[in-house]
Amino acid sequence: MRLIHMTDVHFFRPPGLKGLFGKRALGLANLYVGGRRHYFDAHEVVARAVADAQDFAPDAFVMTGDVTAMSSETEFRDALAAFSPLLDSVPSVVIPGNHDLYTRGSKKHARMEKHFGAWMAGGVWDEQRKCWSEGASLRPGESVPWPVRFRLGQTDFIATNPCRPVLRSSGLFGPEAIQRARDLVSESRAAGQQVVFLLHYPPLDGEGSPYRREGHCLQDVDALLEGFAQAPPHLVLHGHRHEAWRVDFPVEGEAVPILNCGTTSAISPLPDRTAGYYIIELEDGRLTSVRRRILLEGAEQFTDHPSRWEARTAVQ
Repeated sequence: MRLIHMTDVHFFRPPGLKGLFGKRALGLANLYVGGRRHYFDAHEVVARAVADAQDFAPDAFVMTGDVTAMSSETEFRDALAAFSPLLDSVPSVVIPGNHDLYTRGSKKHARMEKHFGAWMAGGVWDEQRKCWSEGASLRPGESVPWPVRFRLGQTDFIATNPCRPVLRSSGLFGPEAIQRARDLVSESRAAGQQVVFLLHYPPLDGEGSPYRREGHCLQDVDALLEGFAQAPPHLVLHGHRHEAWRVDFPVEGEAVPILNCGTTSAISPLPDRTAGYYIIELEDGRLTSVRRRILLEGAEQFTDHPSRWEARTAVQ
């Protein structure tokens, strides 16, 4: 199974007058005054990343959130158009990031589901129809009943969403969602499937400790890690923190690789922080290869990241 993993592209369109209040006003200050607007170039870079990824003939594509900067209709439309070459050609799974639920209106009106719902609601891959079937049937304005499972051959994707439209950037699963995710992993493993767990927030930081950055983290990260210990997936993919890393979470008899894709639209001279995506090989529940493609500042084409992502980082 060859997976393409992208995340945190933050398509941005300046809002109209109605968007100059509340949380979006704070976001605009961060983008313009803090300079983050010049750090991302989704409209240019994502198209290059998608074209580059298609050359590797992936079996599946996953996107772990923050397709938008402020969860506006125009940003979702831009993101959908950019990712369509992958979405329309390979089985794809998309989950939200906190920026995709940036406002209460975005959550209330299920704005992301309106544009990406075909790749969010779970199901079993129908090769003849080239779509997910048997998943949740979403009516207009209806949200996905997270977490959900996608089944593609011998691989199950457990897709989750702890993101909330709160003032700060923290996430929260809650006990029921944690238990449901744990049950889905257990059921998939009992069925002999290899399991890929998708979320937006980092479970661990780059040093292997629980990620606890105040106002920016998953508030019930300890419960999530306890769930991994009791029902370990074979691979965990996430984004949120715009710096690529790999750490392994040790459980009895095995270790769960956790990959942070960083961002797929940033412009930076630093390999770990610039635009990049993963090419991942997963066979029989074992991560056999990890390759990160990057676009460095001033470069015309994506190239291989210099690090060896197969090397494991011990978690104390």
